[in-house]
Amino acid sequence: MAKRQRSADTRVPERLAELRSAVADGVSSIEILRPALADPHYRLVAAAAGYAGDGLHYGLEPDLIAAFRRLADLPHTQDPQCTAKGAIARALVALDSPDVAFFLAGIRLRQLEPAWGGSQDTAIDCRVTCAVGLAATAYPRALPELTRLLADPEPRVRAGAMEAIACCEPIAAESVLRTKAQAGDAEPEVAGACLLALLRLDAAPCAAFVGEFLDRDDATLRELAALALGESRLPEALAQLRQRWDAAPYKGRTQQVLLKGAVLHRSEAAFDWLLALVADGERRIAELVLRELAMYRGNDRLRGRLADALARRGDEDLTALFQRVWPGQGK
Repeated sequence: MAKRQRSADTRVPERLAELRSAVADGVSSIEILRPALADPHYRLVAAAAGYAGDGLHYGLEPDLIAAFRRLADLPHTQDPQCTAKGAIARALVALDSPDVAFFLAGIRLRQLEPAWGGSQDTAIDCRVTCAVGLAATAYPRALPELTRLLADPEPRVRAGAMEAIACCEPIAAESVLRTKAQAGDAEPEVAGACLLALLRLDAAPCAAFVGEFLDRDDATLRELAALALGESRLPEALAQLRQRWDAAPYKGRTQQVLLKGAVLHRSEAAFDWLLALVADGERRIAELVLRELAMYRGNDRLRGRLADALARRGDEDLTALFQRVWPGQGK
């Protein structure tokens, strides 16, 4: 048994090296990759799948699907962490595979492996990848199938399902995502993913809908909405943030989260607003903006505009803060 193990341990690195060399040289890639996809060792299958996807080898699609089905029927020890099956799923998405049956099987795949205190599902990423692949097919019932994932026990799958749903027919997808947003989720990352997915659909009405969450009593939901609006970079999203900022006579923590969204927006309009607050706003707000914008300290143009705004303001303490949180002169 030990001799057999040593033999396998030697064979796999050698075969991986052969694959790398052949792909780098562009020598008969399909002929080299096809037997690797049929190999019993998951590491070789995973490597071959990665090369097949990167090289857009459409002729290997049947081999990829056959390898997935073979591995799906084996114990988890034959493909720990779903290494090969995940690589195959990513390759088939890269190849724009229209194989609905494969993606339907993929979104249902679960692989429980021993973990501290019990077991863990290692097929999470595979389900998410297959959800995206299914949404890209012409399957008319893709959306109903994807909604099943909204009840998945794994938060990462529920969050990933939002991205896939947003790729379906826009009006139907919007209806599903609005319903999920209203129902909420125990995990903030899932609620945030839902709001962000909505903003990838019809800009104006979806931005207005997400903007309503800025008025919720739940502080976490307000922040998630502000960050989603900012990350979307939509003009309509910035308008939602600015509207609530301007309407509030006192800028407390509830309003300050709006500035975090504006910082993430990264548009000229957002920077104009934030720079105006540095130049003319309340001192505590100017301090907050300087700290939040420090994530862009490598942006020399923004650095220069901040320096100009502070020069106009003439506040030595704010200038000193700027020099601390924006060290150096940039490159």
